[in-house]
Amino acid sequence: MTTELKARRARAIIVEDEWIVARDLQHILEEIGLQIVRLVRRPSELLPLLDELRPELLVLDIDLSAEIDGIELAEQVQKTHPTCALLFVSAHAEPETLARIRRVDAHGFVVKPFVRPQLEAAVEVALARVDRTADNAQAALREIARVLADAGALPNERRNRDWRQIPGLDELSPREVQVLEALLAHRRPPQIAEDLGISPHTVRNHLKSIYAKCGVRSQAELLQLIVEG
Repeated sequence: MTTELKARRARAIIVEDEWIVARDLQHILEEIGLQIVRLVRRPSELLPLLDELRPELLVLDIDLSAEIDGIELAEQVQKTHPTCALLFVSAHAEPETLARIRRVDAHGFVVKPFVRPQLEAAVEVALARVDRTADNAQAALREIARVLADAGALPNERRNRDWRQIPGLDELSPREVQVLEALLAHRRPPQIAEDLGISPHTVRNHLKSIYAKCGVRSQAELLQLIVEG
């Protein structure tokens, strides 16, 4: 186990319908430094827990004996929590399964029966990929600052600040950062929807989420928060 992973103590949820396998996973993952905040057997149990428990990693069995499988569950998770790392485990590795995993853009895949070094490496890769996504979001926020500074709306000395110091901005998903960037460029929701290839309803939902995370009620309040910090 690397020192970084041990120190991070990332929060994880295991979704596995075989309880013995779930406990085995829990034992290994806790040994390598993760916090297992919940074991879940059915997909329907997971979604209500995501906002409450805020996991950084989901370990998902693909072959769930439920109404949907692990890949379909992951697709649902990505719609609402796109920054959560997804690590699949399965006893099967058929080409069709692998193709579906690639379409979901999962962060890792481990074939059962797994061993600790294999699982540890997969966890580290999954969390590293999510960290890179967060770094990209931070870069996008710095670009927002540059545009605002060039427009005279933001003092130059603030353009290189750490935007994670502004309450809520570090919680934005990559898609929410894109919406925020467009919003501050004075794009209206229908235009943002067209630019990003999503529906206006989805844009409005992202805006509600951005305002809620940042503790504001409007675009004007959000701009004031960014300008004044």
